[in-house]
Amino acid sequence: MSMRLNPPSIYKGNKIWADEAIWGHRFYDDQTPWLTLLEFLSIFQSRLEEGKALNEVWKGGGHESFTYHIPRLIPLRQLVFNNPYVRYVEENHQSDPERWQAWLKTLSSDEDFRYLQKRFGSFSRLSRVVEFFQTTAIEPHRQRRWTSRFLFPYGPNCLYADLPANVNGSPDRRFFARSGELLYLMLNRSGKGNELAEMISEKLLRQDETWNRVVRALLPEGHRIGSNLVSSPIGYLPFAERPEYENLAETWTSLLNLDLSGEALLDPLMRLSSLHMLLYMLKRANEEVGDTSEPKFVLEIASPRRTTLFELSKENFGANRMLSTRAVRAYIESAKDDERWREALQARAPAEAVREYLTERYKWQPDDGPPSGDPDTIFEALRTYAEKRHQQHVAKVHMEWARQIGLAVSRRGAGTWYSPDDALLKALVMCVVDEGREEYHRFLTKLYDRFRLVIGANEAEKAFGTLPTDQNAFMQNTQRLEQRLRTLGLLRRLSDDCAYVENPFRSNR
Repeated sequence: MSMRLNPPSIYKGNKIWADEAIWGHRFYDDQTPWLTLLEFLSIFQSRLEEGKALNEVWKGGGHESFTYHIPRLIPLRQLVFNNPYVRYVEENHQSDPERWQAWLKTLSSDEDFRYLQKRFGSFSRLSRVVEFFQTTAIEPHRQRRWTSRFLFPYGPNCLYADLPANVNGSPDRRFFARSGELLYLMLNRSGKGNELAEMISEKLLRQDETWNRVVRALLPEGHRIGSNLVSSPIGYLPFAERPEYENLAETWTSLLNLDLSGEALLDPLMRLSSLHMLLYMLKRANEEVGDTSEPKFVLEIASPRRTTLFELSKENFGANRMLSTRAVRAYIESAKDDERWREALQARAPAEAVREYLTERYKWQPDDGPPSGDPDTIFEALRTYAEKRHQQHVAKVHMEWARQIGLAVSRRGAGTWYSPDDALLKALVMCVVDEGREEYHRFLTKLYDRFRLVIGANEAEKAFGTLPTDQNAFMQNTQRLEQRLRTLGLLRRLSDDCAYVENPFRSNR
């Protein structure tokens, strides 16, 4: 583990510095994996325009320090997400002039949208475009205000900031909560920043992509995308170098090298980036509690009846979910291992000395003022405060992200356990199968080595250090996965002893 970097001064207003010191500033349960990727792309585009994408100075100079800028693009967002009458107008008026006139009257906006009539001519044509962007939007099922709804990122013109109801106000950091900043910093420190920057700009953020150009056509004549910006200093990631950063960059490189359009790569990038970030959170938590073992996800491949793997996976999920709370507790308890704690207890006024030490060490500013009482009471107040704050958001990230990327499922009466959905399985095949095809058991080994996914008995032995007691359950688990992959068109069995996982998006070399 490399040396912990000092946090930037912008975080002086935090009430306590605990979660942030362990994992960075910050992970937040309301920021979904999709919004994490969108925030990352927005930061990347901002830095690309300045010629510094994933090429930020940090070695020898401490933490990266720069400000990035994201457009508000209010006219575009009003047209797509605050335009409820477009279909009603189309269905209840016959001629185009009537439709345009009626629709323009429905808009409550400072923007004059009459230019769209000249550009689109047919009102139905505009209606179909708006409908397309609405139906392909990111997470359309979520009930969010229109200022926090997002286009699918077809290109750089589709990227904009999360805003409060007052569109010209400062962002409240609920949905763009800085997890995307952590993703950016991880890739920046991976050692592959320059290579990735070129691939991302060429594959994911092309100006000439068709729907990116259509978005531009929705904006007023002469509208400068960079004229109304939200500016933010970059977040904080504690450690300069970690293998998790390199593994994340390797996954991005593997996916970006596939024979697929950028549009088709975004979903697997979203899922696997978040999986890497969950692994990072678990590994950092293990380090804080003094556990040298590697994180693991015991996957039960969906079965028609309850299996031994279900119970093991459910237990594994529960342990992983609680690990972050244990890490916060251990991080706070570490204060007692410092010489300053012993010096404070021996001071003339130990309670005051302890309070001063803990306040300085953890940047602790409790809402109800400095705590009182003896040293143990003050320490307990700090630990309770840190754990309560952790439970509000960061502790929920593991469950929320695991379910959203298709790694875990929840059922009423049964609980939550690790069981991959088809989209995640497809993303894993796309990433792990390098040569067009991979022998099935070798594929299982690579899933464990890269993502700590435990499916078969061999991987279970590596994860737990001993052969599983119910090896038959793991054998059946691998058989169910083989059948799933065959159904998805991702596996072919050539003989009784030979099955291959096939990646149709990468040619044999």
